[in-house]
Amino acid sequence: MFDQNNFDFDSTVQGNNNVVDNDMNVDINMNSQMNGMNMNMNMSSGMGAPIQEGVQQKCIHKTIVHEVPHVCPIHTRIINHHVFRHTYRPQYTCSEENVVSNVQCGSCCQFR
Repeated sequence: MFDQNNFDFDSTVQGNNNVVDNDMNVDINMNSQMNGMNMNMNMSSGMGAPIQEGVQQKCIHKTIVHEVPHVCPIHTRIINHHVFRHTYRPQYTCSEENVVSNVQCGSCCQFR
């Protein structure tokens, strides 16, 4: 019944991960055999063979994110500055000297 029919099916699907536009152009040419009694019987009884539709091809563009770790070495250099601040404090000491002086009030020679 359908082997003499000519189906020309063209489908284009374009998408950007969010919106899909589906444009379908379907041209079906049926022979004159479908007109008349065979077509009326299938339509009226509802018991016809399932109709095989043409294949729709959908193209989906996916974005896949891959994590690529990079090692960035960071070296910390610590410089210690030592500052010596000199302070001066007096330290008192004491010394004692004994100075002896002899006072002569005369001598034995003065008394003669």
